Amino acid sequence: MTTMYHKKTLLKPLCLLVCLITVMASQKLIADELRFIPRAWLGVLDYSFKQSPRIGALPDGSDFPKVEFNALLLIAGIGLTTAYDRFYLDLSYQDSSEEEDSFSGANYVEDFKGDRRDYSATLGMRILDDRGNVYVGYKNGKTTGRGEAGTQLTFQESGFFIGASYGWVIANKGFLVINLAYADLDGHINEVPGPRYPSGLHLDADSEAKGLSYGISWSGKLTEKMGYTIALDANQYDFENLKDSSATKPLPDTIEETMVTGKISISYRF
Repeated sequence: MTTMYHKKTLLKPLCLLVCLITVMASQKLIADELRFIPRAWLGVLDYSFKQSPRIGALPDGSDFPKVEFNALLLIAGIGLTTAYDRFYLDLSYQDSSEEEDSFSGANYVEDFKGDRRDYSATLGMRILDDRGNVYVGYKNGKTTGRGEAGTQLTFQESGFFIGASYGWVIANKGFLVINLAYADLDGHINEVPGPRYPSGLHLDADSEAKGLSYGISWSGKLTEKMGYTIALDANQYDFENLKDSSATKPLPDTIEETMVTGKISISYRF
């Protein structure tokens, strides 16, 4: 992993540069009309959160066990794409149902309920006879967990990403697309253990991560202006170098977050 300051010298300026070039180029294009494409979707999200053990964090010097949550969440989202000639700006928001999982380890057991929300902004350009896209953007995601014994858990990540996609028209029936993106994220985790846990385990730490997103989708028309998309996407991020100036106990070494999403969306072209 690179440091946070080194990361900001890499992906963030690159994203801003591409955004600036895209905006400057789009200002010269006056032939096409501005188009608005709202969309909505439903789906499922297979969410996994893993926090490595905290070595020697318990009062007797033993390790506080790893924290792991897995949940299948129902998701719903809305988005709006504004397109002009080859250029587009996309805004999206997604929220989830509240689902349950449990934590157990080192004689501690607690049931949790949690949910997830995400939003993003993407600026892109169509290339290769409209078969491909290159894009940059910003994303923010937040996972919240609440334990029946009073524990509160919040994990939030945000940062810039850059990616590309390419597609094929299949038998004049639809468009098959593959997508790949790289993200450079900052993470923040806040854990407030319930009263049954030993003191000193509170965690309020910053971290950094890089990771990949990849997916495949199929799009087709329902009417002249209405379309549908079936998509399968995966995101995997590894957060390291956790820093908490107020911590009195050892911190976890890593946090892993994995999300696999399947969804069906409907869009309309104005």
